Amino acid sequence: MKFGIMDDAYEPDIERQQLDSEDDIICYGATSEDNLPDSISELDAVLLWHHLSLTSRTIDRLKKCKVIVRAGVGYDSVDCRRSGEQGIPVVNIPDYGTNDVADHCLSLILAIARALPRYHDALSKNLVENWRPDIGGSIHRITGARLGIVGFGRIGIAVAARARAFGMHIEYFDPNLPDGYDKALQVERAMTLEELFSRSDFVTVHAPLTDETRGLIDRNILRLAKPGLVLVNTARGAIVDLDAVYDALHVGQMKAFAADVLECEPPSTDYRLIRALQDREEWCQGRVLLTPHSAFYAEESRQELREKAAVQMKNAAAGRALQNCVNREFLVNSRSLIA
Repeated sequence: MKFGIMDDAYEPDIERQQLDSEDDIICYGATSEDNLPDSISELDAVLLWHHLSLTSRTIDRLKKCKVIVRAGVGYDSVDCRRSGEQGIPVVNIPDYGTNDVADHCLSLILAIARALPRYHDALSKNLVENWRPDIGGSIHRITGARLGIVGFGRIGIAVAARARAFGMHIEYFDPNLPDGYDKALQVERAMTLEELFSRSDFVTVHAPLTDETRGLIDRNILRLAKPGLVLVNTARGAIVDLDAVYDALHVGQMKAFAADVLECEPPSTDYRLIRALQDREEWCQGRVLLTPHSAFYAEESRQELREKAAVQMKNAAAGRALQNCVNREFLVNSRSLIA
């Protein structure tokens, strides 16, 4: 069997432990679909990280492929419709980094709430003169604060569990969930996004990137936000309009913005907020905290991800049922069994 790792180049030792020793694993390390050779037509299964998108022109070349495995949670980098039309299931790994992303999210919330970036910047400038607590500005305890969660899936629920341990009140918005999650988990449910933003001291985003969620948090939503809002995004950058965030911060509607993901990665100075950070404009110091799309990352999570992705490739090649198919609605004459 032939397996392809499309957009990364590393020693596939973990993958080989899951696959048969005689299987051929090719790491292409492609940065563009143009880098993929004609030989991909012979692949039985492919694995995709987040460095590359697979469009119809590549999917149509996968003549023998029985599965496209997205090594991660999001799958917006794969043309799921075209894959389905070609009979290729697309599967993701939805649970590998749940705890890591939830931990990262709470770290961002706590860092902003306790003014850690502001303290650090001030002490870096003058360790002696700035050694005083009031340099952090207006700080309020998070016990009793209201946390709004946009998207109440695995990670959203994990965040809720952690935040409740800090005494926060939890409310979520997720139009795709049936009734009852609020009762089962003893949290509140907002029926509209506007309600959630108008009542929340903190809002954190945990929704997938779809046509419906792209640009979901825009100027109109942020104008309705409770004054002093702290917005956190560890999901997908394109869900949040970065220019709208700039405006809301600049006029004081928002207190702070913390994000692990941006509309453009690496960050582009085409965005005013990025330029303000790069130029170290005083008004945004201590109010914007960024991390480099690293919320998922831990040594343990990366190993778990690679193991689970390899198992999906192995199952497809062996004719066993696949879990976590995300393009089921588009599948025509599937080349693999779907659980």
